[in-house]
Amino acid sequence: MFEQIQIVSFIFAAGSSAGWLLEVIYRHFFPSIGQTSRWVNPGFLAGPCNPLYGTGLAILYGLSFITFPGMDPDGFWTKVLVLLIMTAVMTVVELVTGWIFIIRMNVRLWDYSDNRFNYKGIICPLYTFFWGLICAIYYLFVHNFFLSFLPKIISTQYFALAMIIYYTIFAIDLLYSFKILRLIRNLAREYNIIVLFNIFRSKLGDLRGEFKEKSKFFRPMELKSISMREAFVRYKDAISFARWKERLARMRRGGRSDGDASES
Repeated sequence: MFEQIQIVSFIFAAGSSAGWLLEVIYRHFFPSIGQTSRWVNPGFLAGPCNPLYGTGLAILYGLSFITFPGMDPDGFWTKVLVLLIMTAVMTVVELVTGWIFIIRMNVRLWDYSDNRFNYKGIICPLYTFFWGLICAIYYLFVHNFFLSFLPKIISTQYFALAMIIYYTIFAIDLLYSFKILRLIRNLAREYNIIVLFNIFRSKLGDLRGEFKEKSKFFRPMELKSISMREAFVRYKDAISFARWKERLARMRRGGRSDGDASES
């Protein structure tokens, strides 16, 4: 039992950091509408961690042990069914995570409203396909590697120390980042809007350039020259999900260009 806890703790840490790196690369080369193409720290945490991916990888690890009565555990159709279950579960995890932040924090960490057949802008077929691709890579190529090497990794003398350091930093990051999120939530409720988090972070980056502040990759929501309230009021229309939906509708009717969608 203790060994499984150690394994899951490592998988969560590895998945969170690997997923964060994947998001950094993806968002640089494929920025969303309203965001500039630059290296940004994705997610809501200040450090190199994205808990959605860590949770997802831990779930994939557990689902990889699924078997079906009367079916060959290593058979083709068993693998197909497991991959379908994995993809569906990851899509549900994304949906639930998105809803929690919208309802509890008045924040949209991502928005797929400009993707076809999306549901509430939280999930869509394109990103479900990406989840399926990630599931296939893990299930077909990574899982057996984990089974072979994780017992060796957790038995090393430095494993416990590394996990203590990682989760201590993770806990501090959570406290720091949720403090900022609560501030944004209070401002969002005051002005009765849902905040597009990625666009707000991008706007804060623009402000740092305007005020000649040093760029903060690992603390992208901090500003010295202007308060969070002043920045929020300045960009409240640009970061409002409702206003964004209106601009997106005009774009689809041909009345606006992509560049206009990011106006403040």
